[in-house]
Amino acid sequence: MKLKSISSIKQTVLVIISVIFPYLTNGQTASFPNHDSNSIRIINQAIFKCEVQFPDNYVQNKGYPLLIALHGGGGSYETFMEVWDHFEDPQFILATPQAPYKWLLGDQIGYDWAAWPSKDTSYMKEAIVLTSKYIETIIKTLKSRYKAENIYLLGFSQGSIIAQIAGIENHDHLEGLIICSGPAMHHPDKPEIIWPPLELIKRANHLNIFIAHGKDDAIVDFELARKSKDQYIQNGFEVTLYEFEGGHEISMSAMQEIQKWLN
Repeated sequence: MKLKSISSIKQTVLVIISVIFPYLTNGQTASFPNHDSNSIRIINQAIFKCEVQFPDNYVQNKGYPLLIALHGGGGSYETFMEVWDHFEDPQFILATPQAPYKWLLGDQIGYDWAAWPSKDTSYMKEAIVLTSKYIETIIKTLKSRYKAENIYLLGFSQGSIIAQIAGIENHDHLEGLIICSGPAMHHPDKPEIIWPPLELIKRANHLNIFIAHGKDDAIVDFELARKSKDQYIQNGFEVTLYEFEGGHEISMSAMQEIQKWLN
């Protein structure tokens, strides 16, 4: 009985090894036996960081303008704090929130606003809707916590797409939008983006718009900035376009012009 039991165990082990060994040695080229499966997405709440910087001689309970700055896709809310150094004695609060989707990009951790690295269009569309609600939560939380007044939403690159969508959808809470190196709304090369409908865009035309774009931008065509300006003007917005010498970047000169515009 004992010998039969040992023999049976050996046979079982050999069967297991024969199944998993090809997978271990060949990686994803091998496969387990086929079976039915389904991939679904679960929506759940999570906690994200937001870095907040204050003017010199900041006074609690005093009202200050608030600038919420959204970094580009694959960027970091921590490194985006550095835009603060581009301003000269800023008299406003700067908040740089963490984008909700974390990705390993090469050997670096990057953050994304709408799961673009997934390349799954339906996933991205759903993510943008959720991110817009997340931006609304950021606005309301910061406004109540720091007695913020005259709130502006700034976005760079992918962040500018989110700033436009979330900004128009939450226009009642904002004074203006700042679009840095971003595309025009309803750009045909971005089918994964659900832009706000025209009637909502027109209702948001009390927002002041500032557009900054480098003339040598190789990522987002500079001409899209001019197209964006025309779109906003056609819908009744007041628009400032600042063109600078440079590429797809956060320009110190652009940030200083933005500061003058805020003041």
